[in-house]
Amino acid sequence: MKSLGSASMLVAGVLSALATFTASGATPPGRESGAVVQGDVAALAIYRAMHAAIREARALSYESEYVRETGGKEIGRSSYRLLLRKPNYARLESRSEDGTKTGVLILDGRRMWIYWPDGRPYIHESDSAANTRDVRGSYLRKDARKGGHSIARETSVLGTGMSMTIIDPSIFLGSPDLMDALLESVKSDGSVNVDGEVCDIIEASYLKGQRTRVFWISRRDRLPRRLEETMRGKRDIVVRERWRDVVVNGTISKDQFRWKPPAGWEEYPLQSLDDGLLRPGSEAPDFELALLDGSRFRLSEHRGKVVWLSFWRLSCIPCRKELPHLQMLQDRYAGEGLVVLGFNCADGREQAEGFIREKMIRFPNVVDSTTAAREVFHERYQTAKGQSALPLNYIIDIRGRIVGGWYGYEKGSDRGERILRSLGMTR
Repeated sequence: MKSLGSASMLVAGVLSALATFTASGATPPGRESGAVVQGDVAALAIYRAMHAAIREARALSYESEYVRETGGKEIGRSSYRLLLRKPNYARLESRSEDGTKTGVLILDGRRMWIYWPDGRPYIHESDSAANTRDVRGSYLRKDARKGGHSIARETSVLGTGMSMTIIDPSIFLGSPDLMDALLESVKSDGSVNVDGEVCDIIEASYLKGQRTRVFWISRRDRLPRRLEETMRGKRDIVVRERWRDVVVNGTISKDQFRWKPPAGWEEYPLQSLDDGLLRPGSEAPDFELALLDGSRFRLSEHRGKVVWLSFWRLSCIPCRKELPHLQMLQDRYAGEGLVVLGFNCADGREQAEGFIREKMIRFPNVVDSTTAAREVFHERYQTAKGQSALPLNYIIDIRGRIVGGWYGYEKGSDRGERILRSLGMTR
């Protein structure tokens, strides 16, 4: 493990870097352009040092208790053991509180394997008709190239009571920390002894306080020993973790990351998100909902115009980058009959309106978290059972038919504009 002296040098280095950012106006890696982190500079240095310690380690292992709560009631409890090794290896073994269910995730350098020694659990993303009972001898396989995966997003299918881990283990393996781009403020709350480690308590706030994370960060190796995340909404959800047996740069055999399906095992065909997209030529489901300005928008009343429908939410980094791009397209093609409509059924009105005003978004937006609005997004415009992703874009022609639909936003991509040109828009 790193010595206290090394950890102190790491914090000093981050403090120096922060001073450089302040002086030059540059943006730290992973941050949105122009984003400013407020609060205690020393607290921010410790927060950055924690991420640096995770990214710079050659190997990392720990065990964690995992608890989820809402309304003061526990809704999930499990534990997991995690082994990580550069350049792209991971093993996560999770167990339910009563020990009856186990899920294993293995990253062998190129592929991610998920299997269940005690039988496959019910998976929301799957076809329920094909998954009515526990099935032994099945597994999932996914492509997992270095820097292009998220272990945290896969832990919910382990079936042991976990949702996402608070820190995504994939950042150790080179994947971006998406939450870092949403960081707005940090503050220190003193220090405390956790399992024999002197820890600095750092609170980080994201999305105007909609999400907060508290880290109890060891002064010895700058890795957390306790973590707590609060996600505020109609029902606040709190996740708590407690890390133990933390080992940095220990020896981990490569055999831990080798796995192949035993004879007789079958790959489970998980339905993909793209399978749930509405197909070109199908009629766009109609809806009528209130816009932020108080007027109402009925899709079918816009026949004769091309509609670009974009589903988004504040915690989605690509969404935040796409909305200004869509405003540019609205300005460019409005004279040729383009209507851009934003659709947010996840965030509070005040927070969403503040972001829209900040980014000078002028095209109409539905911001509505009612059951009716969520049904439009989760059931009518994407049909993959139990799955969703953002941003979700559809282009609808003058007859009300789907021309194209896709997930994601990539800067510089002209996918949407190529569809617009195919519909006769020329600018």
